[in-house]
Amino acid sequence: MRWENIKDALGLKRNSIQNQVKEIDTRPLSKREESWIRDILQVNPDWAKADMTKTRVIAEGPNAEGYSIILKAPTPENPLLDYRREMVGQLWIQTDDQSTANVQLSQFQGNLQELYVLFIDNEGRNRTLPETWNEVSREAVDF
Repeated sequence: MRWENIKDALGLKRNSIQNQVKEIDTRPLSKREESWIRDILQVNPDWAKADMTKTRVIAEGPNAEGYSIILKAPTPENPLLDYRREMVGQLWIQTDDQSTANVQLSQFQGNLQELYVLFIDNEGRNRTLPETWNEVSREAVDF
């Protein structure tokens, strides 16, 4: 399946901004991605008991402003919800070099859909999402 078809299937709007999000061989969540999702789910009462054990990454890559990680599970992680697309919550991370990462988690009809990561470098350097960083603080916020 091509990325354009994945976007349509997930209900994402096509936009004119060229991005580099690409379909990948399906893979499990990394420990970092799993911890982000778990922290966000715990602050949203409607999502605190969602089952993300079968959630996989099907596409990822940088886009015009951040980094997108597209998620898919064989069944909805939260089958009791049938909302259209909405944000589940977000995570604010401060690093030891004074940078900030904002991680946003969205869903569509009870399916976790996307982790969107915006990495804000305090010195204005145009850095891509680092593989690792040293966190000084982390705060999850419900939408």
